[in-house]
Amino acid sequence: MNSTGDKTIINGIISGDDAIIKAFYKKYLPQVSNYIVKNSGSISDAEDIFQDAMVFVYQKLKSDSLELNCSLGTYVYAVSRNMWMNKLRKNNRMVNNEDIITISGIDESDLIEDIYAGERRTLYQKYFLKLGESCQELLALFFSGASMREISNKKGYTEAYTRKKKFECKKKLMAMVEKDPAFDELKTPQK
Repeated sequence: MNSTGDKTIINGIISGDDAIIKAFYKKYLPQVSNYIVKNSGSISDAEDIFQDAMVFVYQKLKSDSLELNCSLGTYVYAVSRNMWMNKLRKNNRMVNNEDIITISGIDESDLIEDIYAGERRTLYQKYFLKLGESCQELLALFFSGASMREISNKKGYTEAYTRKKKFECKKKLMAMVEKDPAFDELKTPQK
C-alpha cells in the first residue's frame, strides 16, 4: 500500500479536489466496470455503483471512520463489488463466481454491514424529511441525545406531552419506512 499516495488521494477526496478525484476515477473505474460487465451489468451500472461507492467512502472519510488495511483503490473496488453483488441478489440475478476474489485486509462482513447501514440511514432520512417540521425537530433533538426535560423546555410542551408526541412521531416515521419495499431487503444482510 502506498500510504503517501493514499494520503494525498484521501485529502483530495475530502477537500473535493477535482484533479485528484478525476485521476482516481480514471484509474479505478475501469476495474469496477470490468467486474460489473462480466457479472450481468452495463457500463452505466458500473458508473452508478462506482459513484455510490465513492459517496460511501467519502462519508466514511468525513466521519473519520475508515480504517484502511489495503490501498484506497482496493477498498473502493471491494465496496463497489459488494454493492453490485447486493444489487444482483436483490434482483435475483446470478454472480459470476469465477472472478470473485478475496481481498486481503478487508473484513467483507463488516464492509457489507456498513453498506447496509448506509442504505438503512438513507431510507430513514428519506421518510424523516416527509414528517412535519414539528416532528422533525422533536426527533432530531431526541436522536441527538437531549433528555425529555430538555426537549419539553425547548418545545414549550409538558414532559408527558413530549413523550406522547415523540412516540407518535416515531410511530409515523416507522410506518412510512416499513411500507417501503426496500425495508425488508435492508433488515439484515444476506450472506
